[in-house]
Amino acid sequence: MKTHLWFALVLVSSLALADAPLVVDGNPMAVIVTADHPGEVARYAAQEFAHHVEKATGVKLSIVTETAAPKDIPGRVFIGDCQAIRDAGIEVGKLPEEAFALRTKGQSLMIAGDDSGGDPLEASTRAGTLWGVYEWLEKELHARWLWPGELGTYVPKATSVVAHEISETTPPRFFQRKLRPGLGFTSEHPALGFTEAAAEQFKQDEMVFLRRHRMGRSFPFGHGHAFVDWWKKDGKAHPEWFQLRDNGQRGPSKAGGRFSMCVSNPGLQREIVARWAARRGGGSGAPSFLNACENDILGLCTCEQCRALDGPAPADYLKFYSATSKMVGARFVSDRYAHFWLSLQELAAQTDPEASVVGYVYFNYFQAPVTGIRLNPHILLGFCPSSGFFPRSEEEQAWMKRQWSGWHDTGARLFMRTNHLLDGYCMPFIFAHQFADEFHHAASEGMVATDYDSLTGHWGTQGPNLYVAARLHTRPEASADELLAEYYAAFGAAAPLVKSYFDYWEAYTSEHREQIKKTMEEMKASRWHSWAVAAGALYPPTCFPPAETLLARAAQVAAADPESAARTHFLQLGLDHAKLCARISAKLTIAAPAATQEEAKALLAELIAFRRQTEKSGISNFNHLAWMEDSSWKLTDETRKTPDLYP
Repeated sequence: MKTHLWFALVLVSSLALADAPLVVDGNPMAVIVTADHPGEVARYAAQEFAHHVEKATGVKLSIVTETAAPKDIPGRVFIGDCQAIRDAGIEVGKLPEEAFALRTKGQSLMIAGDDSGGDPLEASTRAGTLWGVYEWLEKELHARWLWPGELGTYVPKATSVVAHEISETTPPRFFQRKLRPGLGFTSEHPALGFTEAAAEQFKQDEMVFLRRHRMGRSFPFGHGHAFVDWWKKDGKAHPEWFQLRDNGQRGPSKAGGRFSMCVSNPGLQREIVARWAARRGGGSGAPSFLNACENDILGLCTCEQCRALDGPAPADYLKFYSATSKMVGARFVSDRYAHFWLSLQELAAQTDPEASVVGYVYFNYFQAPVTGIRLNPHILLGFCPSSGFFPRSEEEQAWMKRQWSGWHDTGARLFMRTNHLLDGYCMPFIFAHQFADEFHHAASEGMVATDYDSLTGHWGTQGPNLYVAARLHTRPEASADELLAEYYAAFGAAAPLVKSYFDYWEAYTSEHREQIKKTMEEMKASRWHSWAVAAGALYPPTCFPPAETLLARAAQVAAADPESAARTHFLQLGLDHAKLCARISAKLTIAAPAATQEEAKALLAELIAFRRQTEKSGISNFNHLAWMEDSSWKLTDETRKTPDLYP
């Protein structure tokens, strides 16, 4: 031990004066220091720092409070607001929301940020200190989080860790970074999903993963379909606030049906602002948002005042919608909604000049307006295409980006609110490069936040999509290839073969673009809800052998490295599961079920047995799959049993 320490001290003496050695030649040279009474975020951040250093070096740095720090260990990693942080001139209270400061001073590394109280894993908890820890772990240890759980946590091995000179203060690029967790899916056939214990583990691992990728928000940000209960409450007293139908009646076309608003009505506009003003309170210091997102339906009002605000439909208005889309025959109404949001913003500004009106660009008001209307940064619009799933043709990709640019050019701020990550079931459905291209375009043209629906969690087959989607939130300028290289590096010597494997599936996905659209339409399958109807048709047995061969070769190459071998096996499990699901889909699809009742029971028993054996591997969100299969397959009563009791 003395010899090791001598070498360690020699190495320390050779470092630059501004570098802080933490571990040298397998010896701890620092302790992690928090305030005497640290907040929950700082406490968790210290644990995460220690965990990853240990994963890299095998050395577990001690976590101590400021007054209990030992004198015989010279190095310090100060985490969170404490006296040493303040003495170094870092005023945490003056940092922007969620920002963090990274500093080296003498033999100390300092990481502190804007934190709020609350659970550090909750998205609403500000966690600047935690973001600073993750930033440092990425830069210095090259830590990468490929998927939830320890197997997906990649930290290259090292014998020494040094905090190199640094002095930076960094706020998040986007005030909200959100991949919806996708943990709330339920099914009438729960036996197809997780057992209770496995569901809890999957949830915990995913929450940790999302925070490691800095998912969270700087302040509360409410949006969503804003008027769903207004007809029930106000329809009798104020029918003029609601859509005028072709028959001259106001409101929904049937009892309990959906409806849009008469957005040109001044009384409606005043009432929306009045209700917002009554709810908003005051004194919090957080920005105020007025939710004006139309209901989950096309803009349908036919009154003269609404129509007078409309511009002419662009020539390519319906070019990328199918002949069966509800958009066909719908009037183009983007300009009326732009006027609606602007009117609300002007009214709200009389109460709070800094208030922002939130709307969705959606359905027949998705395409950019054409009348030259000018909006302003106090109007925040969610980009929510009702079509345009990946993969897209080059022409469609360009069209989609033009719509973003068109709304950006009005002067409004934009956030990404797409449903495209719901696509693909658990198949190896890869579109990482097109996703990154769209994200890059949005980030370069004013994107201020994201809200992706949803992180369905099929890590064993769609890892590149999900890794790129998460990673872009902190590295928005990085190319898809740069980010995918990080992902593949975790497979060690097998990295080139794993890349070839996913390249095969991305090419397969892209080349079958038209077939996917056609098959979904013919089988009346939803891209986001009932994809399992068509899985067997779109992924026939002939498509799997080339991919299986690549993974088998990868497993051989990775065999000498247990960690790389385990990750390759993870992909093999994901592919085996997808292949099984595709085979069962071909037999049980509600489009044309071919299996007898007994055959169906046998197939489902096989699937459930596989899921029970692998449910703690993290390859897929089985609850999401049960939700999809519920509306996609002809199932049996046995699968209605709870998973903890079946089989």
